[in-house]
Amino acid sequence: MDLPIQFPYGPRLKTLLGCYAVGILLCAISICWRAFWIFGLMGLVPLSVALAGTFRRVTLRPYLAFKEDKFVIHRGRGVTTEIAYSGIQKIHEATHGRMRVLKLQTRERSIEINSALLPDDASFETIRDYLKERVTPQPTLKAKIPGAYACQCNYEGNGAIYDSNGELLWRFETLHFERPHYPYGVIRIPDFVVCDKDGRKIFQVGPERQWMLRARFVMTRDGSPVCAIQLRSIFRNKYTLEFANGEKWVYRMPLFSVNFGGASENGGKIRVRVRGHNIWLMFFDPEHDRPEVVSAIAFLHRERLRFN
Repeated sequence: MDLPIQFPYGPRLKTLLGCYAVGILLCAISICWRAFWIFGLMGLVPLSVALAGTFRRVTLRPYLAFKEDKFVIHRGRGVTTEIAYSGIQKIHEATHGRMRVLKLQTRERSIEINSALLPDDASFETIRDYLKERVTPQPTLKAKIPGAYACQCNYEGNGAIYDSNGELLWRFETLHFERPHYPYGVIRIPDFVVCDKDGRKIFQVGPERQWMLRARFVMTRDGSPVCAIQLRSIFRNKYTLEFANGEKWVYRMPLFSVNFGGASENGGKIRVRVRGHNIWLMFFDPEHDRPEVVSAIAFLHRERLRFN
């Protein structure tokens, strides 16, 4: 794109003519057939839009001007905004039906360039390609929130656990006896395995007792017991967790609620926010933020989905 260059930035002529035509047609129907007076009121809407667009296009004469180190948005009557290319941190294109919007994020503000206000789609594409060449998006670094996780689990019992920045920490899967399917575990409950990002097994949870109302599971690591998990309610919404270090938890999933939680005997807390059947947001106290505790809650997520 040769610089400097300027693009009109107002409603397109064919859009204004279309609004005028629709408004006049509706008003004409109302005048010819008085019984259809409602059409006259409806016609005032596109006529108002067309008149406002005409005023913007003829009187204000807005435009976009691109220079070597910045571009200018002139909105008319001396209202001008200058944005340096070096100050743009992020560029994102969104589509709303036939309209496309280029969203620019700077440290001070957000700017949108609308394709419907440019002369044609080719102008929008030219501006988009030029800005993407001139701007180097700056990654936004977020501080990791200690003890915050997201657990994503599908109905077959497979999923993953992420940290607060969306980085993958662990994967888990259900070792189905046959091909994965839903529902499962009515007669035999398959084991639950937690692995690291490289696929190495960390924990395995298997049934010790499979009674429907008093099921008991054991989590092991390298064959050594880590935690015993036991169902305590006929509604399958209360469990107890007993870890090998003597720590005991009670985890509750109240009916008709999206807020679950657990409490330990020494006052520790686990808070879970349900963002859908398949996604749990989990928050652990720093002193209880351990892989075995997180994995146990992920297993309870699978158990809830198994009978959902």
